[in-house]
Amino acid sequence: MARNGTSQGFAWFMIAVTAVLTSGVAADWAAGEGFDWTTTAWVLFLWPQALRDLLRARGRRRAAARAEVLGNWAPFLSTALLWVGLVLGWRRGEGTDWFALAGALLLPAAGLLWLAAKLVGGRPRRA
Repeated sequence: MARNGTSQGFAWFMIAVTAVLTSGVAADWAAGEGFDWTTTAWVLFLWPQALRDLLRARGRRRAAARAEVLGNWAPFLSTALLWVGLVLGWRRGEGTDWFALAGALLLPAAGLLWLAAKLVGGRPRRA
């Protein structure tokens, strides 16, 4: 078992799922079906988390810490990709992708809550 409770088998499963999603985005784009902004945002969010879990499960804590730093920035980049995809779709006259819109609204809200928890939890308590 890894320190964070993720088994090595599940970590490999997440790596495989993320790799399949990544190859699907690349194959669709290469076939001329357009770039899938929502799936790319999801993949960008999943890769650092999956790598971190696998590295922790294999006992590579320093490398897992580096992947975790990347994972801390992934929600911001994923939100940007979701908004780019939404705006480009609206400019082309397409309807709203409600899954992408929900993610684009919820990820910043979750980020603000995370930031508030870090700011409040990071202060030393005085007696």
